[in-house]
Amino acid sequence: MRIQPPRRAPDDEQRLVVLSCLSRLGPCTELQLLQFLFENDLMNYFEMMFALNDLCDRGQAARAKKQTGFLYEITDAGQEALSLFGSRVPRSLQALLDETAADWKRRFRQEAQSRQKIEQTDRGEYKLALTVVEQDMDMMNLTLLLPTRELAQQMADRFPSKASEIYGAVIRLLSEKEA
Repeated sequence: MRIQPPRRAPDDEQRLVVLSCLSRLGPCTELQLLQFLFENDLMNYFEMMFALNDLCDRGQAARAKKQTGFLYEITDAGQEALSLFGSRVPRSLQALLDETAADWKRRFRQEAQSRQKIEQTDRGEYKLALTVVEQDMDMMNLTLLLPTRELAQQMADRFPSKASEIYGAVIRLLSEKEA
């Protein structure tokens, strides 16, 4: 007979922290939310997942399947819970969200608008596949063959902040009339 460990219920503060983040940061993937929570020393992965699952079960957060995983967002019921009990959210977190929400939202938007993948070819080169995404539709795919993994990784790391600029340059260059 296999004994299952008891499921740990998230505490109210953890649920309110996650609701506050979803409310202020907007829709987030698990990874995006974890990055924010972990980088600010607010919660670990397991605490976050317990809280997210509990919020979804309660109808206070919604989970939608996307190409890159799940996207979570606060629901009207979650907004109502936050308006009733939001004063229990630590002031330090409220201040942190006030200071950083715009930067995190911009970062999340950039990540959602691009994808990058590195693979080594049979010949030893590195194939960097770059994709510009708009509303879950691939708008541009660009594949580069590069001599080293380091160069491919450097370009992959820079791509999210440059994706819209690269897309705009390609459109502009290809649509110009020749003189």
